[in-house]
Amino acid sequence: LSNAQSKLHSRVPLTTIIVNNGGGAIFSFLPIAKHGQDVGFEEFWGTPTKSISFRKGADAFGLPYRYASSFESFREAYRSSLLSGRPEIIEARVIDRSKNVDIHQRITSTAIQFVTKLVSETSSDECDLSLNTRINLPIKRYTNENISKGSNRSKTLLLIHGWMGDKSEWDLVGAELVKNLPHEWDIISIDLPGHGEAPYILSPIQQMMRTALSLNSFHENADFCSSGKFSIDAMAKAVCNSLQNDYGIKSLDAIAGYSLGGRIALAMNRLCLTNTDMNAPQQDNDNKLITKQTRLILLGANPGKLPFDDHTVKTESDNQRVRKDRLLAQSLLSSLYKTYLIPIGSDLSYLSKFVAKWYGNNLWGDLQERYPHKFKNMINRRIMSLSERRHEIASVLYECSPPLNPIDDWKKVTPAKTLYIAGSLDKKYSFIGRLWEKSGGVNKYVEINDAGHALLVEQPREISSALVGFLKDARIANTLGTSKEISDEDANVVNDVKTDDKEKLDPAPR
Repeated sequence: LSNAQSKLHSRVPLTTIIVNNGGGAIFSFLPIAKHGQDVGFEEFWGTPTKSISFRKGADAFGLPYRYASSFESFREAYRSSLLSGRPEIIEARVIDRSKNVDIHQRITSTAIQFVTKLVSETSSDECDLSLNTRINLPIKRYTNENISKGSNRSKTLLLIHGWMGDKSEWDLVGAELVKNLPHEWDIISIDLPGHGEAPYILSPIQQMMRTALSLNSFHENADFCSSGKFSIDAMAKAVCNSLQNDYGIKSLDAIAGYSLGGRIALAMNRLCLTNTDMNAPQQDNDNKLITKQTRLILLGANPGKLPFDDHTVKTESDNQRVRKDRLLAQSLLSSLYKTYLIPIGSDLSYLSKFVAKWYGNNLWGDLQERYPHKFKNMINRRIMSLSERRHEIASVLYECSPPLNPIDDWKKVTPAKTLYIAGSLDKKYSFIGRLWEKSGGVNKYVEINDAGHALLVEQPREISSALVGFLKDARIANTLGTSKEISDEDANVVNDVKTDDKEKLDPAPR
């Protein structure tokens, strides 16, 4: 009421509303409120207003006064004050402090339950891979339509794309495979979780809400492999389950995985051969999706830590790789939030720079200069993918950083049934391929001339030729063999590789 006198003489029809909650109600939310009179809470914090009369205060200055103790009476008092055209005071007597705290706590609890349900439960278009690996992943067939679905007469070849890609990445190779493989082959490519047309694990809005509520692991001190939604194993299980349950595919005769897809293929191989729970109902080898007869084709894929790696030296490099991938993932996710504040042109500019920087790595062998048209098309496809699904693509990068995932999947491959392919300009993976072949860990290593890491984009015909030759090779049809440890003598081949090759082993995209 200190300014009541000036209001009296003012022509401004100012309505002053006093919210009388019986004192300093805000302090009732503090932990000290629980101690009550033991700490003199009412006297020093509650400051009750029982002895104060706002009516008398208004009367002292000759100001009209109104009192409201319900919403209806307040609404009527407020309407009357506005219509009066003069300054007035309304005292709104609200619930007492203890009831106020109780109501706020119930509102908070209800809001938390609602938001938790909203950001964690799945809808018809969304699924939670960490709780249920049953997700219908879209596939694409490059095969004769006359071959019946799931027919025992058909052989099945699965093609798996890399990070930021989708099932159409294999179109050029798939078209060549259809021409050159026998008609008994059913050739399919599949969208990995978080890519292409795969159902959302979390929608962009859900992802932002989870981050805003600190429900994500995208922060400095988090266990950044804790969610598991996009781990290598979670995606491998999702692929296996979708093939079996959604498409009736009983077995895979061959799997070809590019980059990240190769790591998924290795995980699928390990999970199926070690009788994990997803194969529990099918214990005999004849009914498994993947057996030791399944041929494995890895294109520029990280097999894990081969024995010739110096684990002590690699530790810091691994940490650097994780930090690098984490920062890239955080950058992508942060850019998603900005899309609500900046023009679409600015966002596309950011994505263009991100993708250009990613593909500017030495691993790609100056792809832009060698194949400018192919490079441009690939960049445009990646920008489109990121603009639609960057929150999940970022999550895949975050959880699939190689040091965070299984390091010995290579041990489960059957050497006689495994083909490794890399580009000659891809120093990292060509080095791994030569060494792995030298040690007897794979049946054959094929090096594609004048190609970097983008094998499917640069040399689809050569890739198709390598796959056809391997799949038609009758000499390995019934050969099994087992994986073997690489001896010190085998590891000496490292000395035959140029120093600059070894220096480019880390870090690199998957």
